[in-house]
Amino acid sequence: MNTKEFIISSSSDGLALSALLIQPDTALKGVIVILHGMAEHKERYVDFMQAFAKVGYAALIYDHRGHGESVCSKDDYGYFYEENACYIVEDVKDVIDHIRQVFPSVPVILFAHSMGTLVARLYCKKYDDTIDKLILSGPVVKNPLVTAALFLTKVLSLCFGKHHRSHFIQSLAFGGYDRKFEGTHENRWLSENMHNVMAYNAEEKDGFIFTLNGFKNLFLMVKRTFDGKGWEVKNPNLPILFLAGENDPVIGSEKQLHQAEDDMRKQGYDRMEEKIYPHMRHEILQEEKKDTVIHDILDFIES
Repeated sequence: MNTKEFIISSSSDGLALSALLIQPDTALKGVIVILHGMAEHKERYVDFMQAFAKVGYAALIYDHRGHGESVCSKDDYGYFYEENACYIVEDVKDVIDHIRQVFPSVPVILFAHSMGTLVARLYCKKYDDTIDKLILSGPVVKNPLVTAALFLTKVLSLCFGKHHRSHFIQSLAFGGYDRKFEGTHENRWLSENMHNVMAYNAEEKDGFIFTLNGFKNLFLMVKRTFDGKGWEVKNPNLPILFLAGENDPVIGSEKQLHQAEDDMRKQGYDRMEEKIYPHMRHEILQEEKKDTVIHDILDFIES
């Protein structure tokens, strides 16, 4: 397989988006574009990408703005360089346009995890006809408190500035997750695989606290994903797969996950599938039994 690192320039503001492409040595079946989650970086998905390269699929991932190498400086981790949660969605368009130019005649599958599922669903509002399948892993669900959280974040930004990192907002957003699980390790809600949790905690590109600007963008994405507005639905037959760990606190509950699926059905999508994995938490691709997940994803892609 062939690995290539390169830059894609954002058409929104010129920000250099750091990208990684892994291609198979065999005939190309398709391209998987990966949208990673909040406060992580693209290299965490290399094993996943290599697994698909071995069976004929190229995989491309890039660091979201404010993550990994897609920053002007490390001080900007969790800072989006915008105020309205639009650029991060348009960045996906830039990446997929690049893929369509390089690989013009193969299917493009959009795979998104966690915060990336917000970006993916907002992307689909306008551009669902540019992808062939959509996979949403550990999807963020509707939160009735998001408007209040957004208001509070705006007020704190006026007081402390957009670059301020609020431990209070961080605690409001994620403070309850670890309490659901036994143990003492921070971020144990991510997975049952403690080797993964410890590696995440040790990496400076992971687990950082968002700036108030980042939280504002995050809360705007949550609000817009579920407000029912702006869906153009050019591709109602788009196959969509929802994936989640049984013990994932991000999905809230199986009922809330079903509600998230129903929200997309209401927009006009009618080809929906779901897989829930016992004894797994949020990062199903980092669990010890991740091969089961990869097998199911491959089945969905090739069905």
